[in-house]
Amino acid sequence: MIFWLVLILLLILIWLVWIAFFSPSLSRNELSEYSFNQLSLENGFSVNYREIGPEGHPVLLCFHGGGDSLSAWNDWVKILSEDYHLILVDLPGHGLTDPLPGGTYTPKHFADFIAKFIEAMKLEKFVMIGHSFGGNSVLRYLVEHPDTVEAAILVSPGGYRCDKGLEMPTGMARFVISHWGRHLVSHLGSRGLIRRILHSKMFYDPHALSETLVERIYLLSRYEKNRGTALNLVANASVNFQPLNDLENIKTPTLFIWGADDQIIPLEVGRYFSDKIPGSQLITYENIGHMAHVENAKISADDAIKFIKGLQ
Repeated sequence: MIFWLVLILLLILIWLVWIAFFSPSLSRNELSEYSFNQLSLENGFSVNYREIGPEGHPVLLCFHGGGDSLSAWNDWVKILSEDYHLILVDLPGHGLTDPLPGGTYTPKHFADFIAKFIEAMKLEKFVMIGHSFGGNSVLRYLVEHPDTVEAAILVSPGGYRCDKGLEMPTGMARFVISHWGRHLVSHLGSRGLIRRILHSKMFYDPHALSETLVERIYLLSRYEKNRGTALNLVANASVNFQPLNDLENIKTPTLFIWGADDQIIPLEVGRYFSDKIPGSQLITYENIGHMAHVENAKISADDAIKFIKGLQ
């Protein structure tokens, strides 16, 4: 009798843990509201991207942060799409873009992907915009392609290690990027867990976090092809950090936008970047966290517009 009681309690515990932390995968059809244009690169690699705004107007090429998708720029789209032609891209392993072969994600991988996307789209005159991991990748692209971009606007990009910010303990990180670890953590995630992380780490004001954003990140984290990418990114950044070098060679006009209360990539990093890149500008917002383009959307978008117009 005791054996069966213990077994039933154990099964209930397993079921509760599964409900709390694990979620079944979703197919592309089930996530069709996040599907836009499709571009096929080499070996049939499929890229999900969106174009919005009048043709013939200045082009803004936008890359989101780790664990997010092209819809991260929705608030800026509402403000910028009247006068600019925006191209919003799901990075590899994010949104509905295919995962990278091998399943390892670093900003260098993303920078190589950005170069292939630009070439395939035959883009010539454009401004690059990036947030967090996406911004880190844009900086790497600028170092390697100094003459291809008119300007860059970067919201809290990574690429410089300091004593603060988001890092995973080394032992845990090594497990996450191991073969078995990738399979296990790929199914981690629940609305509650995502909401708690966003509340505590990404936003200064928790009321600025909408349920629409939580739901989008939660649903897309369950896309059957791309499970576990966000944890993979953080783990790789913790164990195999790739510092950004040769920043002083960037001649592209660059604007950095930073929340003064960013807990993920502290303002210290923004000051380092702006000191390294000749002529770059740094704008900071008090009482704003890592998601300045969401938490302070109107002011940050207006500052981006002023910067672009100032180039003319």
